[in-house]
Amino acid sequence: MTALRAPRIDAAWLRDTLVRLLQTPTGVPAGQTDVEPGDARIAEAVDRVVVPRLASLEPDELRRHALGDVAARFGPRRDDGILVQTYIVSQHGNLMDDAVTGRIVDGDALGLDGRCAVGQGANQNKGPMAAVFAAVQLMRRDLRRPVWIAVNTEGRSSHGGSRRIIDDLDVTAAYGIVSIGTDLAVSLGNRGRVDARVTVAGRSSHSSQPWLGSNPIEGAADVVTALRSVPLPPDHPDLGPASATPYRLTCAPIAPHTIPSEAVVVVDRRLLPGEEPADAVAAVREHLDAAVAAPITVEQGAVMLPAAVSATSPHVTALRAAVDEVGDRTSPTVWSRNTFDAGYACARGIPTIMFGPGRRDFGAGVTDTEAVALDDCVTAARALQRTFEQVCG
Repeated sequence: MTALRAPRIDAAWLRDTLVRLLQTPTGVPAGQTDVEPGDARIAEAVDRVVVPRLASLEPDELRRHALGDVAARFGPRRDDGILVQTYIVSQHGNLMDDAVTGRIVDGDALGLDGRCAVGQGANQNKGPMAAVFAAVQLMRRDLRRPVWIAVNTEGRSSHGGSRRIIDDLDVTAAYGIVSIGTDLAVSLGNRGRVDARVTVAGRSSHSSQPWLGSNPIEGAADVVTALRSVPLPPDHPDLGPASATPYRLTCAPIAPHTIPSEAVVVVDRRLLPGEEPADAVAAVREHLDAAVAAPITVEQGAVMLPAAVSATSPHVTALRAAVDEVGDRTSPTVWSRNTFDAGYACARGIPTIMFGPGRRDFGAGVTDTEAVALDDCVTAARALQRTFEQVCG
């Protein structure tokens, strides 16, 4: 590896940036499961907090989407650099009592080493974002290839933000990094997902005279049973099995003692690399048509694509070596069964991994306290700085 100057991350600037982000409410509001594109509260957070910090790093170009996403270019205008996606919407720790206090505390009580920052998003997205910004702060500017830092405002568990950044803002790169808590490991890939929306038709009647109607709930029960035997591809050696899991059941209309006229079962079909969403939904449709007597329709819903990147990709080897050097620890490669934006970038020809401070198993519940170790944020920033300079400098 080419010798690089010793990184001098400004730990105080990183901490202050992280605290400011944590004190800015960007979580999913109570009673909601997602945040719509262009949400006024998220747009205000980007305008008031994120863009000023990003602009202070003096990018060569700053592109903004009408729905709030941001892409900043550091280095020459080329298409062979690195795209790093950070996130502003926080989806974990929704019911934390001190969600936006942005406290710095001793990590012992939380099972973390040293001082740590507490607040919603600390572990999931804001610790990683602060580390990326700090890495750029002291990055050399004599780059041969660009480093793009994007702020993704996606809040619906879809690829909407990635589409806006890559397609609408026309950001292209040779390599990609999704900045999210991975415990400083390098995630090489993840499963994708597609919703299969199964509608069971019925006919309303009073529940005292069910023979006058047709109860779609019974058909929905047959759908759920049949899903246990839906055909799936062979297991992936690293990601394990695909799956077809019913996760939502709704009926309409809802009225006193009334059999509904339809029931809808939404199936989460997890995708392995190489699978096409439309083909997976078609297989569910074919299986249910044969197994369920009730009249049904099966439609494709939201999609997030699977991702898989070679462990020998230059940005993987550079990042792992940098963590080993500056963090005095081994950075393993891992595979995630969750679904992330790496899949869309991979599909657009940008092999994208995931990396950041924050434990992969910490703070995922709605009431869990989210926290991130400050030392891990500094290690991530130093490793990212070295990676940027190794790959693009």
